[in-house]
Amino acid sequence: MTKKILLINWRDIKNPEAGGAELYFHEIFKRLNANGYEVTVLAHRVKGLPDEEVIDGMRTVRIGSKFLFNYSAFFYAKKHEKEYDLIVEDLNKIPFFTPLGTKAKRLHMVMHFFRKSIFRETFFPLALYVYLMERAVALFYKNENFLAISESTKEEIDDMGIRYKKMFLVEPGIDTEYFHPTEAKANPPVISFIGRLMKYKNAQFVIQAMPRLKELIPGIQLQIAGSGDYRPELEKLTKDLGVTDSVQFLGRVSEDEKRNLLSRSSLFINPSFKEGWGINNIEANLCGTISMSNNVAGLKDSVIDGETGILYENDNPEGFCEKAAAILHAPERLHTLEANAKKRALGMSWDAMAEKMKVAVDSAMES
Repeated sequence: MTKKILLINWRDIKNPEAGGAELYFHEIFKRLNANGYEVTVLAHRVKGLPDEEVIDGMRTVRIGSKFLFNYSAFFYAKKHEKEYDLIVEDLNKIPFFTPLGTKAKRLHMVMHFFRKSIFRETFFPLALYVYLMERAVALFYKNENFLAISESTKEEIDDMGIRYKKMFLVEPGIDTEYFHPTEAKANPPVISFIGRLMKYKNAQFVIQAMPRLKELIPGIQLQIAGSGDYRPELEKLTKDLGVTDSVQFLGRVSEDEKRNLLSRSSLFINPSFKEGWGINNIEANLCGTISMSNNVAGLKDSVIDGETGILYENDNPEGFCEKAAAILHAPERLHTLEANAKKRALGMSWDAMAEKMKVAVDSAMES
């Protein structure tokens, strides 16, 4: 008998603002769909997209607005709960509070919580709202089934005082066939950033490092791929620092362009203040490139420091520059890290992670 799942997330995979969280649930649940499960994705409306369509076999329903979707989703889940064997809620920024409105079996996925880092990202009233909504999870999600995408996220859930019934761990997977080297390493070296251009993604850190990096590594180039509201600030910073000749803004790139960029890069820089995992790190690894990542929750799970990549401290920009220069001037050590990273990444396919999710979903339905 087919088991029906309602998966609630702010954005679906076709949303122009879709990122790692959307890729995660889409790739995993499309593998579960039609394999004993029938998945419906509930997300907010997007101009130019239909209110309902089928994407990779999954029914996608779009309701409500971008900013008030949490209320729309709450009432939709309450109205339709009897149609589903399990409600899967992606707890991302603002919770949907499904435990207050439904009696159905539930599973709550957590990419990461922003916690105090949200105050770096947006103006105070909105940041405070997000912060308080996240804190409310500990009050209204007691004795629920939770799923974390990394050990760091699980530790965060514990640290917030959330008392759960069951905890599952399912890391993001990757297309191990698609991601592979497609270009030779650039010379002079290229370092790259790929992600949404939002303040918390912290691309500004890498730009601020460029004057010093140019001294340590002559000819080095930084290529930035992605779009977002913070791009004007980043472009202004580039001009103010006088590094426009060595920093390129590529805009939003296709998957093929991303793969090419990761391949020609000598280092992929992941400076984000907050991530649940850091899937771009693993994509880079499969393309033969190691990541230098900020030593924060999530990123420190996707990068094994000194083995598959390098971690640095955000409050030590000089240390970052010295580490980058040291590894780029030591090709044998760099090649060893690249080989280690690729070997590890090859074991993290989406198929493998879908099997782990199946175990979590079945267990949540039975609890």
